[in-house]
Amino acid sequence: MKKNRVFLIFFLLLIIIASFSCKKKEKIQVKPLETSKPIVKKVPKKIEIPKKIKPPKFTRGIYLSAYTVASKKFKPIIKKAKKAGINTVVFDLKNMNGDVFFKQKKELKYLKKNHIRIINIKKTVEYLHSQNMRTASRIVMFHDQHLAKLYDELRPQKKSGGYWQESKRKKAWLDSSNPKVQKYLLSLIEVAAKSGVDEIQLDYIRFPTQGKQSQLQLYYQKVDKKIAREDSTYISRKREDIIVAFLQKVHKLCSKYNVTLTGDVFAITAWQRNADIKATGQNIKRMTKNLDGIHPMVYTSHFAKNFSFRKNAYNEPYYIVFKSTELTKRYSDSKCRVIPYIQSNSWKVNYVSDYIYAQIQAIKDAKGNGYILWNASNKYDKTLSWIADKKM
Repeated sequence: MKKNRVFLIFFLLLIIIASFSCKKKEKIQVKPLETSKPIVKKVPKKIEIPKKIKPPKFTRGIYLSAYTVASKKFKPIIKKAKKAGINTVVFDLKNMNGDVFFKQKKELKYLKKNHIRIINIKKTVEYLHSQNMRTASRIVMFHDQHLAKLYDELRPQKKSGGYWQESKRKKAWLDSSNPKVQKYLLSLIEVAAKSGVDEIQLDYIRFPTQGKQSQLQLYYQKVDKKIAREDSTYISRKREDIIVAFLQKVHKLCSKYNVTLTGDVFAITAWQRNADIKATGQNIKRMTKNLDGIHPMVYTSHFAKNFSFRKNAYNEPYYIVFKSTELTKRYSDSKCRVIPYIQSNSWKVNYVSDYIYAQIQAIKDAKGNGYILWNASNKYDKTLSWIADKKM
């Protein structure tokens, strides 16, 4: 019996020792928990916003005022424009009233009350570039109601004395040949060019064409008369010489900052009749040697109803746009792109989808380089939906 008890106790001891050693082994073999590993979060790749966007093969542009860019409507319009295939946005930095919408580090002499700082060029460009859209800043040149009203010294003069104005209702034009006027505008252009825009687009680069032209005395004419009295061989300048010389200065400035330079012209100048060149100073052949692109403003509502023996020129957009594009290309320098502004509103016309399609098709058929939609009120909903439907 004693032997049996001893044996039983010995057996139990063996079991206890064996179970203890197993637990120890289990402890040693326990793997560290998965959570003990460092958690590595995947950092999303930063999208690089291009500093410059080159001109697309075919420009699909839209014009927006400074007030639209500075409003809540801006991004919703851009969203719709992108869906419609728009790849270029033209926005105002200076309008024909003379309002300047971007900040100047140094307040210029003539910036009084018309300096409305609502556009941050850098942020606007960054946003549009993030949408893969090219940026063009429209700066109105010699039509400036604000400066014309405040500073007689910048206006054209009358031959009989005093100051000339195109309309009895209001003063609007500056003397395009006045060095003070040109210096002021070049200062504005340089600030814009340094701010990162892809393109500077000049509008109203011409002389006034209405009013009593026979009474008009321009700065350059006074200078030329004085020189001609002293030098009988001197050849007096024409309006087109002044415009070309000014464009040479702007082109040099834009080249310095790697910015494209384009200009808007009257659509009627596409026909390059001597009378129109003489009045506006817009000689396309000479101008386009200093421009990367030219924008004839082809709105059928601005032509006479029976223009070119048409029955109803207002509602024949294909013919007007085709001829304007074709002729502008014919007279332009071969390196200069032709991108007409087209009518995107119902003024005087039957504005339906076929009206917009006809204009765009005319540009393509005439081998133009694109189009820019123009609606002064920036109401583009219908137009953009039509373009999106046809993918034009």
